[in-house]
Amino acid sequence: MSMYIAATFKELTRKRVFLVTLIVTLAFLILFAFGVHAMALMSERSGSSPAEWLLSSMVMMVLALFFAQFLTSFFVLFSAMGTVTGEQESGLLLAVAARPIPRWKLYLAKWLGHAVWIAVYGAVLYASISWIIHSQAGLPLLLDEFLRGLVLFLWMPLVLLSLTMLGSIYLPMLGNGICSALLYGFSLFCGLVEGIASYGNVPPSIEKFFFLIGLLIPTDSIYKRSLYEVMGGADWAGMSISDMGPFSVSAVPSNAFLLYTVVYAAIVLWLGCWAFSRKDL
Repeated sequence: MSMYIAATFKELTRKRVFLVTLIVTLAFLILFAFGVHAMALMSERSGSSPAEWLLSSMVMMVLALFFAQFLTSFFVLFSAMGTVTGEQESGLLLAVAARPIPRWKLYLAKWLGHAVWIAVYGAVLYASISWIIHSQAGLPLLLDEFLRGLVLFLWMPLVLLSLTMLGSIYLPMLGNGICSALLYGFSLFCGLVEGIASYGNVPPSIEKFFFLIGLLIPTDSIYKRSLYEVMGGADWAGMSISDMGPFSVSAVPSNAFLLYTVVYAAIVLWLGCWAFSRKDL
């Protein structure tokens, strides 16, 4: 099984989407570091108070992580959307599945191979943004808060990976990519609308709708909890994420919800293993 994990690992590095993602990410980090440094110089010249600059640095952290989740999610979508049907159309899957290994192990190996790269990429991106904000803007980051935010930041794309790979069993590569992107985008859109709706009286039916979407596609809710943790939890998060329009976090997902996402991902992964075992190649 380790051989198939390594093969998936190597195959992913050969895809052009991997190289394009690295180039775009590097460009984003360079421009972001330059922007934060420029804002720090402007703040010093204008004589902003420490409290004002702390709030500004927290807002920059929120916006940077929002864009970072975009990069990570689309890396997942474009790298995993053809995991099954794409290889089936090219004939590669038939040659691999003919070997004496249970199909569910092959599917799980492919998931693990993608998950390793996604986790490495996400961790480097998350750490780079945190280091830029901490070093250039002076945002205080405690190790335990940083690690809790990191774990949740990585958990979100892994849940999306499970959904995307399940879709690749039933849908053609392009159709699965579009479907997965729409589901992710719909979850993100509902999260932005929920942030705006937190400013006024929201009808109970709308709140139930947002809650239902969070259960069906929990990616945005996981991201919000990650943001809450890295910003200091109840001590600091309210300063920067409770009054940011569409980026506001009106309701922080609970620990019970995080446990639900673990069960959710496990069920989706099990369904993928089961469906792949029964798929006609």
